Amino acid sequence: MLKGIAASSGVAIAKVYKLQQPVLEIVRKDAEPEEELKKLDAAFTKTVADVEKIKEVASKSLKAEELAVFDAHLMMANDPELRGQIEEMIKNDRVNAEFATEQVANMMVMIFESMEDAYMRERAADIKDVTFRLKCNLCGKEIPNLATLDEPVVIVAKDLTPSDTGSLNKEFAKGFATEIGGRTSHSAIMARSLEIPAVVGVKGILDEAKDGDPVILDALDGTVILNPTPEQVAEFEKRGEEYQKEKEALKAMKDQPSVSTDGHKV
Repeated sequence: MLKGIAASSGVAIAKVYKLQQPVLEIVRKDAEPEEELKKLDAAFTKTVADVEKIKEVASKSLKAEELAVFDAHLMMANDPELRGQIEEMIKNDRVNAEFATEQVANMMVMIFESMEDAYMRERAADIKDVTFRLKCNLCGKEIPNLATLDEPVVIVAKDLTPSDTGSLNKEFAKGFATEIGGRTSHSAIMARSLEIPAVVGVKGILDEAKDGDPVILDALDGTVILNPTPEQVAEFEKRGEEYQKEKEALKAMKDQPSVSTDGHKV
């Protein structure tokens, strides 16, 4: 049994799907600025188009306030300051666009991660999300699309970006567990909006879990059980059903008028 933080309540029982992001090996190379600037322009154009497509998919299941993160991503992808710093490095140092992008991105992430405010530190994830997509587009690498899942799974990952979470199809994405993250991360906030069980900060789960392993995600107590026994599966199926009944009962009560014990409306 692995422990983490219950970030979005619920119980999920399914197979493990390990999310493997592309590995980028970026090194510094001498390059002609004109060619690298063309590459950078094409990569920015594709990044904007990618985020717009993800936002369109996410708009079918997320509320307006959660969709705002994608507006922030679009602002970042269109930010002249970000682009200008990368272009300046390409021209002044005559280096490849991939290297310049990584250097500028790392600097910006470091600035946000060093901030005292916890919310602002979490926003470093937005910069990582957008600039990772930009680097993938520069390197010709495809980022896995979770919208294409076609069987019930619990997603296991180091972390989920807002783009990952916004692409989730509730029919097949029964929940997720990540090695890092907290309750204030965008992925946790979106999971609560989607009503998908989520446990974050589960140290060691990537080493322990294997693709296809049966798993119980207990996002009520913040635990993950890999390769559960039949008895455990039965126990948590019952627990999940009870939680769903309680949730439905609370939803039904929410629209009822408040009445005091002596019959007066409050």
